[in-house]
Amino acid sequence: MIRLLLRLFGIKDFDTCESCAMLKEQLKYEREEKQQLIDTLINIVNPKLVEAAPVEINPTKMSAMTFSRRRDMLEKKSREEAALIAQSKNLGRPDRVDKPIFGQTSNIEEIEKELGINREGA
Repeated sequence: MIRLLLRLFGIKDFDTCESCAMLKEQLKYEREEKQQLIDTLINIVNPKLVEAAPVEINPTKMSAMTFSRRRDMLEKKSREEAALIAQSKNLGRPDRVDKPIFGQTSNIEEIEKELGINREGA
């Protein structure tokens, strides 16, 4: 109670010892280091998304040109748009792991045979 009143009035009744100050510094250092490790792990788990630069496609103008010429221009425009969509499908996606890696088996029975585990005895 006395310490509370002394603190309220701004009177220091005790000084911190050197070991307490050292422990506070060490704790602060450890907390900063832990935060850096957490930030590093978050950056590893959540990679930056890479987006393709938008390509400006000239709009097809309605003019006095022939229908076959306009059709050719529209087909070219749609091919370019399809290529952009196809390129953007692979950006920022994780690798697929549903297929087994070369030399590995994904069947549980095959793994049990390799290890010599008998299911009926278990």
